[in-house]
Amino acid sequence: MLEIDSFSHAIAQIYDASLSVEAWDPALSTLAGLFDSPKAQISYYNSYRDASAFIRIWGVFDDDNKRNLSKYRKLAATDPRIPPRLFKAYHCRQIVSDEALRSSVIYQQALAPAGIEYSMYFGVELDDGAKCAVGVMRGPKQAAFTAEDCEDLGRFIPHVSRAVSMHGTLRRARGAVEVAQALINGVPLGMMVVHEGKVVLANSAARELLDQGDPLLRSGGRLQATTSHGDAKLEQAIREARNGGDKPVGVTLPAGEAEQVRVIVRRLPPSTVGMLGAREGAVALYLADSRRPVETSEEVLRRLFGLTEREATVLRALIQGDDARGIARRLDIGSETVKSHLRHIMQTIGVSRQAELIALVLSSPAWVCGQSPEAAALTFRGRGPLPTK
Repeated sequence: MLEIDSFSHAIAQIYDASLSVEAWDPALSTLAGLFDSPKAQISYYNSYRDASAFIRIWGVFDDDNKRNLSKYRKLAATDPRIPPRLFKAYHCRQIVSDEALRSSVIYQQALAPAGIEYSMYFGVELDDGAKCAVGVMRGPKQAAFTAEDCEDLGRFIPHVSRAVSMHGTLRRARGAVEVAQALINGVPLGMMVVHEGKVVLANSAARELLDQGDPLLRSGGRLQATTSHGDAKLEQAIREARNGGDKPVGVTLPAGEAEQVRVIVRRLPPSTVGMLGAREGAVALYLADSRRPVETSEEVLRRLFGLTEREATVLRALIQGDDARGIARRLDIGSETVKSHLRHIMQTIGVSRQAELIALVLSSPAWVCGQSPEAAALTFRGRGPLPTK
């Protein structure tokens, strides 16, 4: 019978492993020690006859044993020690005889070279239909496991099942957060979440603006404007948004010599930012930098609106703020040629005015597919690089 303190310690380590697969090493080490075993393992797979999608073994250190582990994975489908049912612990001699095990390929090529003669394990089925198995192994000079050993190992079944299920839930949640971060990183509009003055989350465009240090910066994790006047305006906007329900609040901050960063501040419901550690009072900031042109690729414009390559080039220059003469200079063509291209573009797209044309492009997803943030940070409407602090 397992001693209660040792049992509790092992359970605590198993639940620690729900946060990180690396934490299985101390958990497996403890399990091995409880059952006088030099090796222990956990594996995760879709069926007993499939090679394990994931396997972690404690007690495998040298290169020879690592090679044996590789063989073991390849031969997993031939293993004769498959238990008759899940959620029950077995030792191998309850499943297969000495003769049958020792004549198997997996024993001869993987188990025996790794010093594994006796094994005790259990399997559980998870919510997604996959399975998880935990086992401890002994060498040929040790005693075989007993039915009492199996009873003791079986006490860990519900805890391993919960820990592995928790790990899967957390992994999916982390994956969802990573996908959401990738989505907002693709938006050129700066986006950040601020709670109690600290930046909790920011997309790529917002981080570039903060790193640039004008008109906003992050000092010790806290958001602040670079001037006292700008700081007062920002604090007032955040305060109004926090106390104004769902009403957005706008504020304009001077940037550089003659440009502006326009900011919309909006209160976020606590339920939307709870996983970030933010509580009531968190706000979202949406930032548009007038020094950053609307960027997109000519190929995207061509395919979205059915344009020729030259028309896409002209439209891209128009969206970036050039007039007909500016486009002509940029492309080294005549102004009348530019105007002819613009007329044909509007005819193709189905608008009658340049203002409608620009509005249509800006309301399309074209701007999400702009050039890389690194490239966009270098050029701002021909005015040279961004000022830095």
